[in-house]
Amino acid sequence: MNRDETDRMIGRAVMDLMKRSVHARKMLKKMLGDVVDTVPEAEEGYDYPAIDLIGSPEEIVVLVDLPGTEKEQIDLRVTEDALFVEAKLLRPEGEYLHRERFQDRAKRTIKLPAEVKPELVKASYANGVLEVRVPKLIVVKPHTVPIE
Repeated sequence: MNRDETDRMIGRAVMDLMKRSVHARKMLKKMLGDVVDTVPEAEEGYDYPAIDLIGSPEEIVVLVDLPGTEKEQIDLRVTEDALFVEAKLLRPEGEYLHRERFQDRAKRTIKLPAEVKPELVKASYANGVLEVRVPKLIVVKPHTVPIE
């Protein structure tokens, strides 16, 4: 791996850390100054869970990483253009020798790339991943027009 690849990898790791942790963001703000202001911020007292958005013509699938969370501890709300997730994270007791996972609470607001039908949303939770299937309000399926 060359120097440029290493620098890019470290830069992506720093940006990801800034997105996820309020404490890391404060520390990096001291080092990087205004650069930090361009990165989405978690609310004070909350960590910022990682997400994936997967699109198709009919729906948007949102995957939210919530390791160590029980299904009953997840609050999921959806509007026509956004998804809100808040979760209480359960952590084992004991002295931590090294800690990278979320602290106690996670919260994320996700702006959806299309208007959706909130009343038709379906969600499931398995293996620490919340999967939310959000049907689009307007499904654009191209119609083939025969040419005469």
